Parts: sequence; C-alpha cells; structure tokens
Amino acid sequence: MLEEVQRWLTGQGFPLEMRTASAFSRAGFEVRQSVLYTDSETAKSREIDILAIAPDVLGILRVFFVLECKASKKPWVLLTSPGVLEGYNRLFAFAVSTVEIKAAIANRIFHFMQDYPWLKKDGLIGYSLRQAFSETDQAYAAALGLAKASDDLIRRERGKYAGVLCLAFPVMVINSPLICCELTEAGEINLKEIEEGEFLFHADPPPNFGTCIRVVTANRLPDFALRAKKVADQLRADLKAEEQAIWSDMRGKKSAPDEFDDLRGRKE
Repeated sequence: MLEEVQRWLTGQGFPLEMRTASAFSRAGFEVRQSVLYTDSETAKSREIDILAIAPDVLGILRVFFVLECKASKKPWVLLTSPGVLEGYNRLFAFAVSTVEIKAAIANRIFHFMQDYPWLKKDGLIGYSLRQAFSETDQAYAAALGLAKASDDLIRRERGKYAGVLCLAFPVMVINSPLICCELTEAGEINLKEIEEGEFLFHADPPPNFGTCIRVVTANRLPDFALRAKKVADQLRADLKAEEQAIWSDMRGKKSAPDEFDDLRGRKE
C-alpha cells in the first residue's frame, strides 16, 4: 500500500512541491504551501502551490516569490526572440509590483539597471512557453494562475498600508527538460537545453498583468532560491530610505532612524 501511495504522490507532483518549498526555506524564506488567492475573473478561491516570503518585521517592504510547480515527463519549450522586450518598460517586466515600487526604482533607474540583472534582462527572453507533445496548453494555464495569484497578492498588500512597497516574482518550477528555441540568422531553428529562462506573459483583462515569468528546472532550484534571497536582501538595502520614510509617516514622526533600525535588528 505504501508503495502505491508513493507512486500516486509522485504522479501528482507533490515531491516537486516539497523540494521547492524546502529549497526556499533553506535559502532563508518564510514558506507557505497550498496558498489560496481570489480569481479576478470568477471571484472564486483558487490555490497556488507555494508562496515564499522574504522575512520582514514591519510589513512595509514585502518581497514575494509566487511559485507553481509542474511535474511532467514531457519537456517544455521556451520560444524566444531578440525583440521580445524591444520598447517594453523594464519596470513592468521586472516583477508584479505596487506603483510605489516602480516610482522608487525609476528615481534611481541607472543604479538598478546596473545592479539588477533581473531588471536589465540581457540575453534571449521568451515570448511564449509550450509543453512539447501535449494536446492541451498546460503552460498558459499555469502562467495565468501565477498572474492572477501575483495580482491578488499585490492588491491585498496595498490594502494593509498606505504606500506599501511590494513586489511579487512569479516562478514556474518544472522537473522535466527546458528547451530554448530560437531562430538563427540563417533562418533555421536552433534548440538547446537550458536550466532556467523567462518569458513575457500578458493577461488583460483580468488581471491587468504583463511581466516576465521565470521558469526554473528542479536541478537549478537550490541555486535559484539562494539568488532569489540575494535579490530580496538587495532590494531591502536599496529601498531602506523609502521604507524608513513610510515607517516614520506611520508613526507620525519626521524621522525615526534609531527606532527603525532597532526594529530591523541591524542598527548601523
């Protein structure tokens, strides 16, 4: 019986979800599994596999990774083109975020473009993701779920504090090969296996969503989770002034640096 249950669990993809949650937990995130969100089209509750939350004492600067795990034996194909982000605002391709985050980054855009590869986005970006040998569009369904979950998360956070700084990075985790597909200058299809990529996804309406969704293989999970934590920590350091200003405003003070740093546990 135990062997049968184990086969069933493997077939349902639960081991991949558990490994993903474990990787983000070891990287220093607070992890929630089987998280509910409100579908913006149907107003019904739906489930996203994992929500990884960068530790935060005050709740003013919130950095989330919204993760959907897709277990399958079929490979995934990332269709890419060098012109995917041509003329597209990198602030919108970076993450799902509040307007306050976009404004803060825009005010120092040259710094952020230099220090955040996820914002600058060099190299090939996908315009679509497909699952090979599949009759149904599993990739679109997963991407739409990530879009709706990220959008609902940002909306909820904005309702807690005025001017909240919040980002949500949507990520799809797969346990089968990821194939990058590009058209060469000679007009030929070139395929190569990769461990990580991203594609620009639009869902409008609802939600009014247009950002890049990262795709990560199970083999790349531990490394990706660590890099995700570094991005979250770097954002907290770079946006400290904005976070402190909101905190001071909430406390009704012109400035409260000592109190702010003491609460953060890293007084300078």
